[in-house]
Amino acid sequence: MSYINTIDSSEWKMIRSIGKMRKLKKEEDLVKQDSIFNKEVFIEEGIMRACIIDDEGNEKSVAFFQAGEFMSTSTLRTKNGRSIHHYQAMCKTNVLLFEPQELRTFLSKNNALSAIGKAIKENEIERMNNRDKCLLQVKARNKYLNFLKYYPNLEMSISQKHIASYLGITSVSLSRIKSDLRNIKTDNN
Repeated sequence: MSYINTIDSSEWKMIRSIGKMRKLKKEEDLVKQDSIFNKEVFIEEGIMRACIIDDEGNEKSVAFFQAGEFMSTSTLRTKNGRSIHHYQAMCKTNVLLFEPQELRTFLSKNNALSAIGKAIKENEIERMNNRDKCLLQVKARNKYLNFLKYYPNLEMSISQKHIASYLGITSVSLSRIKSDLRNIKTDNN
């Protein structure tokens, strides 16, 4: 969901003025798992991936955030201020970083802007519900189709291994699913 489409350009300029731009290269880390991170993040351009890294160094993608979205506070840190996920740019990505209290104060001064805070929370609930729906699907094909529905056009911008990780399947299984779906489309035409 693009939040900037819901406010006028002068309000957006005001919001940008209190943020600090950070440019990330492809695969550059924004936040490392278990590190302290106390900023609010808006993705102005690009794609961010949230993942969990286990003790053996294996990564499990848990969410993707796209241009025009705020990353929700609940995914960025726990109550002790430490990040429960690792965040990495999937391509050249520009983010705006905000001091949490300054952003909250700014957004609360205007009804249209305070709706952004509510939309961020609703979007995060929807993201978590989608993740649960993907994981609860019995068939890998259904997981993939659900991913495509929730993240349209994202597949062309990120690695297949990250999609497979998100779905809880191997890259080989994902390749087979995609091949089977292409064959079905070909047979139907």
